[in-house]
Amino acid sequence: MLALQALCLYDALGAEFDQQIDRFLTDTSVHHELGIQHSLTPEIISFARELACEAWSRRNQYNEMLGRAVHGWSVRRMPPVDRNILRLGFYELFEHPETPHQVVINEAIELARRFGDADSPAFVNGVLDAIWRDTGLSDNGQASSQPTGDPQHDSNSSPDRD
Repeated sequence: MLALQALCLYDALGAEFDQQIDRFLTDTSVHHELGIQHSLTPEIISFARELACEAWSRRNQYNEMLGRAVHGWSVRRMPPVDRNILRLGFYELFEHPETPHQVVINEAIELARRFGDADSPAFVNGVLDAIWRDTGLSDNGQASSQPTGDPQHDSNSSPDRD
């Protein structure tokens, strides 16, 4: 939840959010608003930061993949929550193969239920499942074919907002 909120702020503010992310991630009032009742460990904060920052840095690649997966939809016109849940899902699928794809997809669906609209869970499920099937990856990260859009880190990503 925290990573999604941070990624949505990146989507709204762009690179300006770089200077605010650490304060945002450790703000207990933000945690309270999200319904987090316990203190977050430094490891959880660090993972939330990784998810948000790395999904943001790969957004151009993920947007290309997303655009191909949802024919007839403009990525920019998608609800920001859905777009960012999908970016987080893509990052976890491709960069954290130790997490089973079903877990990644189920977590994304839960985020869509909580923060999206009535159609968001089915949309997120369909897109992530289609991308997963198209990659040919297994849950141990072995690829039988390179995924469309090559989700490797794009060091030439523009810092501009989408």
